[in-house]
Amino acid sequence: MLRLAVLASGCAVLALASGCASKYAKVEESFAQPINCSTAQVDIQALEEDKVSKSTEAAVGLSYALPTTIIMGAITGTGGAKYDVGTGDYNRKIDERIDRIRSTCKMN
Repeated sequence: MLRLAVLASGCAVLALASGCASKYAKVEESFAQPINCSTAQVDIQALEEDKVSKSTEAAVGLSYALPTTIIMGAITGTGGAKYDVGTGDYNRKIDERIDRIRSTCKMN
C-alpha cells in the first residue's frame, strides 16, 4: 500500500513537472514568431512575467539530473526547454527576444 502511494506521488510530481516544462517549451517556440510592433509593449510584459527566478532555475537544474526527468523530457519533447531553464539559458533567451523587440520597434 505504501509503495502504491509513493508511486502515485512520483507520477503526480512528474506530470506537474512536464506541465511546467511544456510552458517553457511554448515560450521558447514563441521566439520564432515575427515581431509585431503594435503589440510590442504587451509582448515584452508577457516575456518579463515568463522569466523564472533563480530558485526555480536551481530546482529545475537539480531535477533535470534525475533519470526520470530526462526520460519524461524525452517522451514529452520538453527536455531541451527544461534544460535551458536549469542552466539560465531560458532567461537569457527571453532577454535576447526583448532586446530584438525593442530594437526592431525602436523602443527605449
